[in-house]
Amino acid sequence: MMKKRQPSKLIIRKRSSLLTMLRRAIILIGLWMGTGYIVYINICFLLNIYSDALVSDYLVLNLSFRSYAIFALLVVVIASLMIIFGWLRIRKLKRQAKNRE
Repeated sequence: MMKKRQPSKLIIRKRSSLLTMLRRAIILIGLWMGTGYIVYINICFLLNIYSDALVSDYLVLNLSFRSYAIFALLVVVIASLMIIFGWLRIRKLKRQAKNRE
């Protein structure tokens, strides 16, 4: 006979408020629209479609190689910090759960 699997007691479930979910949705939509616009500009240039607005946006958005390297390093540092913070948080929650038992 199979035992029914018990959900972990370490999972913290908190329902976000409507305002918080709306704010997150607006931020994500804005980020995806910005990303889509950058892809659109680059595709237009690959297809040799030019306009004054596209040229000015292309010049503003295309950074130097040094800027790309700094941005990539920043992404790696932030991702590493998130991993470390998550690992420490999970360890703390496990210790708290063990102490409560």
